[in-house]
Amino acid sequence: MDIKDLNRSQFLLLLLLIMFVSSITTAIVTVTLMDQSPNAGVSNTINRVIERVIPGATTTIVRIVRETPSASEGEQIVKAMEIVAPSVVRLDRKTDKGTESLGTGFVVRGDIVATALKNLPDDVAGVTITKGGIAVSGDVVKRDVADNIALIRFAATSSLPTDRLLFTKNLPASGATSVALAYSDNGSPEIMMGIIMGIIQTNSTSTPGINAGVIRTGSVIGDNIGGPVINTAGEIVGIGISRGYALSASALQAIVDQIK
Repeated sequence: MDIKDLNRSQFLLLLLLIMFVSSITTAIVTVTLMDQSPNAGVSNTINRVIERVIPGATTTIVRIVRETPSASEGEQIVKAMEIVAPSVVRLDRKTDKGTESLGTGFVVRGDIVATALKNLPDDVAGVTITKGGIAVSGDVVKRDVADNIALIRFAATSSLPTDRLLFTKNLPASGATSVALAYSDNGSPEIMMGIIMGIIQTNSTSTPGINAGVIRTGSVIGDNIGGPVINTAGEIVGIGISRGYALSASALQAIVDQIK
């Protein structure tokens, strides 16, 4: 019988039969592929969807990534944090009402602490730098309005080591993992993971000749503004300057080098 000879009821029944057979076949193939996958099971659960829109395009490209790091990446992050953790400090100032917290900073040189400009009001000249139970005094020596960071000089002390810090020279790639650190009184910095979502090229007058990119990253939120942003190798890729943004490591280092 030719398909053209089918009446409406017969045609609908044939269509339903084809759809039923197709669904059974798809289910069998899906189960087979899941069984063959080396990461089958719960570990394949999609936890987060990140959307990236190509400029000038009308289509949104969706890339699927895991929200939680793999075991190997988690181990890398722990090691990276251990490298940078000794340099992360808390900043305070003394007022008539007592001690006021100014947020997080980190030692970028043996006598210099960097933090976000928004952490230091204009009337702050002296700062107490705290690491664990040790507190040292520092003086604000630079407020860089163009790049939104501030530098504090203190008397060099062995209690704030910086010799293991490594600043990246290149801007991080979009999609790379980033970790922002914030000071915590329990001795281990608080961390926030995210990804590099893009680079905003800037023309900083304070760092001529330097690729002073501003990094967009989901790892910089609130308490860790002013703290270091690192990659999974323990390298400094930037400093958190505002929610969702970090100044690149190369620009930060160029500003620090201006302080003699």
